[in-house]
Amino acid sequence: MPTVSKARRKQADAAAAAFDAHFRKEYGDRWDTLHEYLRRPTAYAALINAYAPAAEADSVLMADPASSNYALFKLPALESPGPTRLLSLVCPRLPPGRDLPFPPARPAAASDPALRLHTHWNLDAASILVAHMLDARPGHAVLDLCSAPGGKAICIAQRLWPELYADRPGPKPVQPSMLHVNEVDQSRNVRLASNMKNFLPQSLFDKGLVEVLQLDGSSSRAVNLFPLGEEGYDRVLLDAPCSSERHIIHAHTRASNSGTIAPEMSAWKPQSSKSIAKLQLSLLRTAWSALRVGGKMIYATCSLSSTENDQVVAAFLEGNDSAVVHWGVPGPAEDVQLAAACERTKFGRIALPDHPIPGTEQRSPWGPLYFCMLHKVTTTAGASGSGNH
Repeated sequence: MPTVSKARRKQADAAAAAFDAHFRKEYGDRWDTLHEYLRRPTAYAALINAYAPAAEADSVLMADPASSNYALFKLPALESPGPTRLLSLVCPRLPPGRDLPFPPARPAAASDPALRLHTHWNLDAASILVAHMLDARPGHAVLDLCSAPGGKAICIAQRLWPELYADRPGPKPVQPSMLHVNEVDQSRNVRLASNMKNFLPQSLFDKGLVEVLQLDGSSSRAVNLFPLGEEGYDRVLLDAPCSSERHIIHAHTRASNSGTIAPEMSAWKPQSSKSIAKLQLSLLRTAWSALRVGGKMIYATCSLSSTENDQVVAAFLEGNDSAVVHWGVPGPAEDVQLAAACERTKFGRIALPDHPIPGTEQRSPWGPLYFCMLHKVTTTAGASGSGNH
C-alpha cells in the first residue's frame, strides 16, 4: 500500500471537511442522518425485462440466496397504464460480501435466439420511478438525451412496445413508437449500444425504431442533428451529468477504511456544482428544443445539491412562457405513492435514502435522485416567467 504524505493527507482532510460543511449548510440538522444513510451500500431493484420470458426471469431471481428480501415496488398510476414489473431489493439485507442483486442472465431455454435477452436490470428504484413518470406511450417518439448506461431507456422501451412482450403481448399501436438514445462519450456510447441490444428485441433495430446516437447535447447545433429534429419528440428525458455526491462519499469511505485517499473527494470543490450547472442548463435547453408542443420532459440528476437541481430549473424557467412544471399524477392517491419514495422541492421531487415513508416508521432507501417534470405549452418563449399546475 503506497504511503500517503502528510501534505496530501491534510489536503484530503480539508476537502472532506469542506464537503461536510457545504452540505450541512444546505440540509441543516438533517445532514447527520442523511450522511449516515448515504454512506450505506446503494439499494438496488431488479427491473424485469418484459421482452424475455417471465418464467426465465423468475427462475434467475428466485435462485438468488437473497430472494426472500424481494418485494414488489408499487409505481404510481398514470393516465395511461404501464406494464412495468419491478422487484425491489435493499442491499444492506444481502448476505455478507454481497453488494449487488443477482446478475441478469440470458434465458438458455428460449428456442428463438431473438428471445435470448437479459432477464432483468439492476438499478436504483428511483431511476425506474423517473422513467415511469415520463409517461411514454405506444406511438410516442422519445429522446433520452444522456442515456448511458441505459437502464431508464429500457424502462421507457417497455412502455412503448407492449406488442413485443414475451408473455401476453399487447395490441400493436396504430402509429409506430420510436426511441432515440444518446451518449456523447465514446466508451459509454459503446456500453449503451451493447445494453440496448442485450435487453430489446432485434426487430426494433432492424426496423430503425431504436437508434443509438453520439451527439454533443450541449452544442447549439445538436437539436438539428437529432433524427426527428426540432420539436420532433413527444417525450424527452434528460438525466444530466452531475456531481454524484454519493459516489464521492462511497469512494471516500472506502479510501478511509484502507488508509488511502479518494481522488474524488480531494478534487471536490463547492464551486464545482456551479460549473456543472452551466452544462446542465445548456443540455436542458437542447432537450426542450427537441420537445414538441404539448409534449412532456423530465430533467433529472443524482445530485444532492440544489445548485444542480431546482436552481437549474429556475434558471431555465426564467422568462420562458413555453414551460410549466407538471407534477405528473392524476390524483391524490397516486401522489401518496410518490410521497412514499420522494419528497417535494420547489420545482420537483427528490428521493433521498433517509426519506421517512409517511404513515410508517420506515425509510425509503432510494436515491439520491432529483427530477422535475415539465410540460411544453407553446413553442414561443415569452418574458413573463412560468407557472405550476
